[in-house]
Amino acid sequence: MGVEMRGLTELEGAILSEIEHRGHRTAFQVRRAFSESFSLEWRGSAGAVYPAVRRLEREGLLSASEPAGGRKTRTLALTANGREALIKWARDPLLSSSSGVDPFRLRAGIWSLLPDPERIALFSDVERHIKQQIALIEGHMPGLDPVEAIRIELALDHQRERLRQIERWRR
Repeated sequence: MGVEMRGLTELEGAILSEIEHRGHRTAFQVRRAFSESFSLEWRGSAGAVYPAVRRLEREGLLSASEPAGGRKTRTLALTANGREALIKWARDPLLSSSSGVDPFRLRAGIWSLLPDPERIALFSDVERHIKQQIALIEGHMPGLDPVEAIRIELALDHQRERLRQIERWRR
């Protein structure tokens, strides 16, 4: 391996993956892909994506073409160091197995403290929203690239497990 580099943040790893694996070649395309995410927590605002792209360029993980024809758009590509950093990030077993931020899990303990009628009503509302999310996500499955298809399948599994958990709590 080459020079030792710092570990990528989740946002940086996702940016490099969007460019390398999903064909989003401009910072705008990357930001748009994040803004279309099904996850409310993972929207990658312009205030986060553009500075991260500049940082990845400064660190030599991304290269950018010079704008042509009076346009300001630059085409991005991973450098050899960028590919190495992306693979290192993807292969990190500790971060890959982290339970991460999960809004359902963060709230679940508090739900147990609610009075029964409130908790039962909340479960119905949460269940309805989860089912709506599943239907929305399933509608986007056809035609996905292989990288995104795996991510979406995992999101569907996660939502279905949430429904099973709510059902267990109801018993």
